[in-house]
Amino acid sequence: MLQSLTIKNVALISSLSIDFDKGFNVLLGETGAGKSIIFDALNFVLGSKIDKSLLRTGESTMRVDALFADIKDSALSLLKDLGIEEDEIVLSRTYSQDGKSTIRINGIPTTQGILKEVGEILVSSYSQHESIDLLKNKNHIIMLDKYGGDKIKNLKDCLKDSYTKFKDIERKIKELGGSDFERERTKSLLDYQIKEIEDARLIAGEDEDIAERLKFLNNAEKIYQTITLCEELLSENSDACINNLQQPSGLLSSITDINTIEECKERLDSARYEIEDICETLSSLKSEADFDENEFERLDRRHDLLKSLMKKYGGTIENVLKYLEDAKNKYDELENSAMIIEKLEKEKNQTYNEMEKLANDLTIERNKIADEITGRITKELRELGMKSASFEVKFDKLNDITADGQDSVEFIFSANKGQELKSLSKTASGGELSRFMLAVKSIFAEDSTPQTLIFDEIDAGISGETGNIVGQKLYNITKYAQVLCITHLPQVASFGDNFYYVSKEETADTTTTSIKQLEGKDIIYDLARMIGGNNISEIAIEHAKEMRQKARGIV
Repeated sequence: MLQSLTIKNVALISSLSIDFDKGFNVLLGETGAGKSIIFDALNFVLGSKIDKSLLRTGESTMRVDALFADIKDSALSLLKDLGIEEDEIVLSRTYSQDGKSTIRINGIPTTQGILKEVGEILVSSYSQHESIDLLKNKNHIIMLDKYGGDKIKNLKDCLKDSYTKFKDIERKIKELGGSDFERERTKSLLDYQIKEIEDARLIAGEDEDIAERLKFLNNAEKIYQTITLCEELLSENSDACINNLQQPSGLLSSITDINTIEECKERLDSARYEIEDICETLSSLKSEADFDENEFERLDRRHDLLKSLMKKYGGTIENVLKYLEDAKNKYDELENSAMIIEKLEKEKNQTYNEMEKLANDLTIERNKIADEITGRITKELRELGMKSASFEVKFDKLNDITADGQDSVEFIFSANKGQELKSLSKTASGGELSRFMLAVKSIFAEDSTPQTLIFDEIDAGISGETGNIVGQKLYNITKYAQVLCITHLPQVASFGDNFYYVSKEETADTTTTSIKQLEGKDIIYDLARMIGGNNISEIAIEHAKEMRQKARGIV
């Protein structure tokens, strides 16, 4: 859940920090006080597109930090897939006037894409003023399948495997099933490539060996002269290093039982042996330093050939050899294409039959789920005061089977008796859509991964007893998730567990939004303000007390 939110220089907010709790968190305040700005700031830190206008006037940088704790296991599992394994998540995001932005998750820099993924795992939000996912038909089948749980998921996984296999077979048949001319042309090219590579008699790593030898031969004369000079300095002169090292070693041998002196003698002996070994190595190299023009030309031609083959077939000799293997397999397939195609066609038909059965099973299961969802949403809508509302899940069969089945799914709705059921985007008003969304959230809340649900003025367009029902529905959701809600209805607010009053203060040259958590009498006082306006009467206060008692009695 969202435990705390810290906001700096966002719109009317200069600086504020809010601690939220479990249950039903209600944000109250006058219209224009800045309640929605708080949710704008939260959406900003959850990865939404930057709205430059949110930067507070006169400031160069805005920043929002959000702490999430007590995270569901289902969310933790998804977060782990993104490389986040902590039990607590701190999201931080800044935006500067110069266009620079920084994003961190638990102090580690990340991208907006990752932040958005994390945000969608942690929080689900609804605002009447936003273009919500519910209106997009493509999301309806996703919601349906999610409600279906593991049974739907397992069927989809099996279908996806069959679909992938089917497409692979189709691709293979297409590759093998071209015209005779195309097959012969491909075979001719492969035959040339196979012969070219095989004739080269490649050995893994030989390109590096040849390059090193060519480098040696190019410097043969200099190598010979240098080694000769080194030999003279090391061994041929009477005052050479080896002889000079033997004398002090012999002198030190006369002194015994002195550990440090014995150690020095051993080191001198080691140095002498090392120099002798170096001399032998240099002598061996010297014998190889005779420049052989024939050898050089042969190696140079070989090196050019290897470079040419690697350029054509893969960059390394290993890749060229792998290309050779693949080319041979491809040639054999083309040579025996008729027989292979016949076999693949049988496999294709078998796979399609399997795919068709799985798609049909998936359709059957989806219809069962659709019936259950229809019943539950219709019940919720009735309880929300939409007595004549109708809801259905409309199925259309696609021409082709896809990895997701053969179903096109759309939620259709009618708010009034006798009205044709139509797409949500075409028939639902703002208030109706708000209640429909609440109905959907209510039935999905138990299995929802996001542990924090945000409702921004979801009660728009409703009043009276319906407001009580909306409040109770929102409270019921808190059995499974934390709820944050902006409301102007006292009926809804009365069901709250935690209350926050948002206000703004105007000075000569600026306006600032602040927030405080309400307790005890202050809660009743603000409910009374919502009932009767700013001129709070004793009647309004008594009404607020009664409303609060009734709400707490219901829950």
